[in-house]
Amino acid sequence: MLWAIAAMAVVIVVVIAILILLAAVGTSGRRVRGGSGPQREAEARVVDKRSQITGGGESRADQLYFATFQFPDGNRIELRVPVSEAGLLVVGDEGRLSWRGSDYVGFAREIMR
Repeated sequence: MLWAIAAMAVVIVVVIAILILLAAVGTSGRRVRGGSGPQREAEARVVDKRSQITGGGESRADQLYFATFQFPDGNRIELRVPVSEAGLLVVGDEGRLSWRGSDYVGFAREIMR
């Protein structure tokens, strides 16, 4: 009976260690995919903005903000932007976009050329 309790304790410890390891690998993988590579900069125009609400009901609701930027060659990229900058970006703004992988770094608006 005592050996069964000890075996169960070992199994629980192993399961917890595996879960912690999987969580750590998942988090670092998302960081590598999103923010990997060199920081890039290019002239761009804000062409669209949107928000997405996740959760709610019985859980806490979060609101995410996204902006779509168009480059002079016509290519577009949609990046998640922090709430502190979401309200400052206006569709039609032109300036210099900075990003790393799929992470938004900043947008320097051109003021009346």
